[in-house]
Amino acid sequence: MFIVSNISFLSSLYKDSVKNSLRDNVFIISNLIKEYDKQRYQNIFKNSDVRFNIIKGDGVVVYDSKKYDKEYELENHGARKEILALENDEMGFDIRKSSVSDEMTAYYAEKETNKDGETIIVRVSKNYGSTQKILRAILLVEILFFTLLNIVIHSFYKNYLKRDVYRKIEIIEKYLKDEGRGGTLYFEKDPWILNLWDVVQKWQEKNLENIVELNREKRILHQIITSIDASICLFDDNLKLIIKNTRFNYLYEKDRINYLDLIKDIEIIDVMKKTIEQKQNQKSEVYIPRLKRYFSINIKFLDQDQRYLLSIKDITQTKGMLEVQKTFISNISHELKTPLTNIKGYVIALEDAPEPLKLQFIKTIKNNIDKLENIIVDFLNITKIESSKIVNIEKIAVERLKMELNLSLSERIKSSGAVITYNLNLLNKHGELSIDFEKVLTIIKNLVENAIVYRGNKIPEIEISIIETKSKYKIGIKDNGIGMAPEDVEKIFERFYRVDKARTSNKAGTGLGLSIVKELVEICGGKIDVLSKEGKGSIFIFTILK
Repeated sequence: MFIVSNISFLSSLYKDSVKNSLRDNVFIISNLIKEYDKQRYQNIFKNSDVRFNIIKGDGVVVYDSKKYDKEYELENHGARKEILALENDEMGFDIRKSSVSDEMTAYYAEKETNKDGETIIVRVSKNYGSTQKILRAILLVEILFFTLLNIVIHSFYKNYLKRDVYRKIEIIEKYLKDEGRGGTLYFEKDPWILNLWDVVQKWQEKNLENIVELNREKRILHQIITSIDASICLFDDNLKLIIKNTRFNYLYEKDRINYLDLIKDIEIIDVMKKTIEQKQNQKSEVYIPRLKRYFSINIKFLDQDQRYLLSIKDITQTKGMLEVQKTFISNISHELKTPLTNIKGYVIALEDAPEPLKLQFIKTIKNNIDKLENIIVDFLNITKIESSKIVNIEKIAVERLKMELNLSLSERIKSSGAVITYNLNLLNKHGELSIDFEKVLTIIKNLVENAIVYRGNKIPEIEISIIETKSKYKIGIKDNGIGMAPEDVEKIFERFYRVDKARTSNKAGTGLGLSIVKELVEICGGKIDVLSKEGKGSIFIFTILK
């Protein structure tokens, strides 16, 4: 910038110098033409390096000191810039390449009056090429000078200033690493380094605070991601894995990044591809055959960051609950409809039935009412269990348990001729049990009732054994009933499940009895198992905590 401005200044200075010189020449010539003729001009200026013209108002050259008596060869000068400037009352000055000498020439013109009183234009010109050469030489010298100066400054900066600054920055860096935060540094005669140190120190304190906050937020985010009951994966715009929690790792390949290599199952990949193609959020439920499980797939396209958030949740249990609800509706409809239909039919038949059949019809109606009552009791028990899982342990005499059991099953025992025996091995000398009486009674009642109902053509023989240890009771219910196949043993504790033989035997039941038993046992802190063989009977063994 300095070179450009300097050359511009010098160029302007030289132009002004040439302009003033030409103006002086015009002044001298103007005085001459007022007193002398052309011949006299020529004698004076024929050997001069200054060239001048006399031009009429219409642009015709009437005199040229270098083309004397050949002015007719010259072009009309009315269109020259310096001539046009005079017509606009401006200074008649211009620098351009001459059409005669083909060199840069400076022109200056003014309006004057000759000796005959005519208004003419006196134009003086001078070679400007030498001046330009001088300016170029000055420009070259300045460029060389400043180039050398820059080299010297750069060398000084590199070998002293830069090295000194680096050394002081290294001191600051070492101090920050050693001290952590706080403290004071002193650099003599370097106030700007001290200012830099203050800025760095404040920045470090703020940065350390930000790091602490960032680590805290990162820890919270990690806790949230790991605690979510779903698999979370975040992919970048190139579909490379950024972050993933540890849920459902069996859905993914280890040490893979691309989603096609990472995700094992095509069912999930298809949903992912749909999101990628449409750039829209997708939500779908898929069944994965190899796992025999249902999953809810939710993929969000994060438009701002061009990323994909995949979340996968196992909904197998929810699907199972839907199936349970369907089974519930089906079973309750069937179980309620059958006895109600029987009651209605026998009530209608009772009106016109002969006297000997009326007692039989009334007995049948009563049996169906008992079935309805049992169904309702089962559903009430399930509702009661789900609404309250509090265990009320109290000391209860074994004899009271026997009495309540016989009383609640008196009709069943009497009609079937069932024989119930007890095998007790108690630590308590007074024959007392520390149990939740209502829950344990319900468990044993349901198991004994099943033993009576599913006896086949045999007279039920049921043995109830109670063995007490320091921390729990082990109770067994053994019967001589129809037994169960191995495939049924695995499912009998599911709600509404009834084995095919039981379902077709027209026995009352909702399929909730053993489900109630299992839930009550677990509420009491124990577990239940069953041993059974078709045609040989079953043994139910469960434990409860004291």
